[in-house]
Amino acid sequence: MPDTYCVHEYYVAFAVVTDNEIGSVQSRFEGQKHVSSRAVIEPSLLVAVSASIVLPPPGASEENGLPHTSPRTQLPQSMKIMHEIMYKLEVLYVLCVLLMGRQRNQVHRMIAEFKLIPGLNNLFDKLIWRKHSASALVLHGHNQNCDCSPDITLKIQFLRLLQSFSDHHENKYLLLNNQELNELSAISLKANIPEVEAVLNTDRSLVCDGKRGLLTRLLQVMKKEPAESSFRFWQARAVESFLRGTTSYADQMFLLKRGLLEHILYCIVDSECKSRDVLQSYFDLLGELMKFNVDAFKRFNKYINTDAKFQVFLKQINSSLVDSNMLVRCVTLSLDRFENQVDMKVAEVLSECRLLAYISQVPTQMSFLFRLINIIHVQTLTQENVSCLNTSLVILMLARRKERLPLYLRLLQRMEHSKKYPGFLLNNFHNLLRFWQQHYLHKDKDSTCLENSSCISFSYWKETVSILLNPDRQSPSALVSYIEEPYMDIDRDFTEE
Repeated sequence: MPDTYCVHEYYVAFAVVTDNEIGSVQSRFEGQKHVSSRAVIEPSLLVAVSASIVLPPPGASEENGLPHTSPRTQLPQSMKIMHEIMYKLEVLYVLCVLLMGRQRNQVHRMIAEFKLIPGLNNLFDKLIWRKHSASALVLHGHNQNCDCSPDITLKIQFLRLLQSFSDHHENKYLLLNNQELNELSAISLKANIPEVEAVLNTDRSLVCDGKRGLLTRLLQVMKKEPAESSFRFWQARAVESFLRGTTSYADQMFLLKRGLLEHILYCIVDSECKSRDVLQSYFDLLGELMKFNVDAFKRFNKYINTDAKFQVFLKQINSSLVDSNMLVRCVTLSLDRFENQVDMKVAEVLSECRLLAYISQVPTQMSFLFRLINIIHVQTLTQENVSCLNTSLVILMLARRKERLPLYLRLLQRMEHSKKYPGFLLNNFHNLLRFWQQHYLHKDKDSTCLENSSCISFSYWKETVSILLNPDRQSPSALVSYIEEPYMDIDRDFTEE
């Protein structure tokens, strides 16, 4: 194996770490984790790791953060910069792994106390997202846009760290500064809704300082990123993690005011993005940004203001439902909530928004439902596509609320027959729901995420699945009632693998 591969791919691995690698590093840094779940991370480790981020590497000068060298051993400037970047890269990797481990809350508390986030904010322009000359960090045999570049890998690992730090944790508000926290409070006050408890509980002495917090800085560089940039995926994931969990109107408005929705729609519609990974991350982010938010749907309709634009948007959605299904789910949930509200502003959006009108049509919902069930199978389920199963369940749960579940199942049966595959779809769905029971009824964290993200109690999820799996062929809401005897194939064994 060539030496160049060893050096270059070693650093790329920091950005594309596998689950096995995470487990290995977590075991090393979390003590005897394989023996006891109560392993304690030494504070001294986090002190050292955190300090390594905000301080220059060993032997560096305080002025520029680069190593001291004698005239005789002086290295080219590009090599000095590379040394510093690789040093920070390793530290970011370790922190990211620790944040994904069993001691996540302990690591979060320590990172907050050691003021790592303000430190990263201060380094953002100086090191993490600083601009270099075109040839400064180009490795031999590569160009400045190559993913093997340590400069690019540092940025990706930084974005991964922000994603891990913000995901379903109240410490995410440390990414803001005091003025931005006050803005969140003002948004809640103006909307006459309670302030987010996590905002009230945030220790103001630990947040970012300066004119802009880390999240705002990230939004600024995200909006300036070229269309072909490899960072778009990671930037969208990092921002989306800030919105994940229980939907917060104030958080959404904070990002909407900074033009995030218009930026996303520009990338999806006007630039006609072709990258599946980037599209998926942008669809997921758009869904979280718009969910239950009337103002977001108004902004959407203002931007997508022609039929031509709307058709381009629908083409992007329909080109890959695996990528766009989370947006379909969020719009479907929002439509259901809006239809049950008595408010002039909501009524106006319902009557004007092209997207809500499109999703409200039963043929549209049935088309999505049929394809969502058809593109996944128990044997091919992954973390990427299992969301399609939950989105199909959301459509059916909302139909059940309106006492239309038998209608939707009957329509699925007709669609099966029209495709000349009677029983194929419903047998597959039956197996998928059995898998769902095996998985979610034993995973408290996953079930809580479903409940928080959908605002539908997990008990209703369980009841709906049980009703669909009812073996009584006389039940109008049971799948078996719509599978003809010659095509019945619901007893096959399967595993979660």
